[in-house]
Amino acid sequence: MSSLPFPSTLSRRHLLAAVAGSLAAVAGCTTRTPQSTSEPTARPPQSTSASTSPTPTPESPERSPTDSSTTVRRVTLDDAVVRKAVRYESVMGSGGVLAGEDEQYVVATVRAPRNLQPSSFSFEANGRSWSPGLPETAGAVNVAVAGLEGWPLGRNDFDAGRPALLAFTVPSPLSASNPRIRFDGGASGEAREWPLPAGERERLAAPAARFELDSLSVPESVSQGEPLSVSLSVTNVSNTAGRFLAALYWPTKLIADDDESHVLEREADAGETVTLSTDIDTAYTTNEAESIPLKLRGHVSAEREVRVENAGTPS
Repeated sequence: MSSLPFPSTLSRRHLLAAVAGSLAAVAGCTTRTPQSTSEPTARPPQSTSASTSPTPTPESPERSPTDSSTTVRRVTLDDAVVRKAVRYESVMGSGGVLAGEDEQYVVATVRAPRNLQPSSFSFEANGRSWSPGLPETAGAVNVAVAGLEGWPLGRNDFDAGRPALLAFTVPSPLSASNPRIRFDGGASGEAREWPLPAGERERLAAPAARFELDSLSVPESVSQGEPLSVSLSVTNVSNTAGRFLAALYWPTKLIADDDESHVLEREADAGETVTLSTDIDTAYTTNEAESIPLKLRGHVSAEREVRVENAGTPS
């Protein structure tokens, strides 16, 4: 997978500051809330990964290229993955982390010759069915989830042939003999199904690592423009190795719609304690001296108030 098509934090901030006065905010997508139909300002690159082969279905007679049955046969599913926790990237914000307790995420990209609605797809296992959707996310429109890139399926700016994101939230762990993503066929009624690859099926059934926060070190105050140094220690309290994933959220009030996050991640064996740290740029935090909340969300959660001194508009 190629690197994500997002600018650096500094250049993104200048871009947002320049266009904030002329762009309307766009609503969050690939979530359980209604999807946005606003136009994007950028388009992720086209993925080049191979498609997952669907379960064969009986061939119907040759029909015209505009026939709904022909359209169904041209729908493909790429890169279906299962993750116990996911990192996402969004437009007009830097994204964040989802790591809900007792849940996991099935993410794929879909290609189709015409726009399709997420409600036409479902995730099925053990006689149960789940509709597409993720919990509420920060930022605006999600353009990458779990390393897969694309605009959310169902947007009005759909582009045939380019990947569109499709995501499900399901229980964890989930043991099933034939977990699959199903497309109901739309108007044609010709359903298609894509079983999860063997490795993803094993991950679906595996228990997730669990983490506890041992400490979170944050200064009580910072002078705006100076780095805010944050460190934390967590312990894997489960019996399985896993990847710790969390995001530190720090407001940037001087840039509209910029919900900035700083992702921390580290592999940890069962019982292992790991320490993670980062420096947060405070140049765009606020235009007045005040207390600002630093939020930690992901495998662990916490919140601290930091007093920002010597605040003002940066030159």
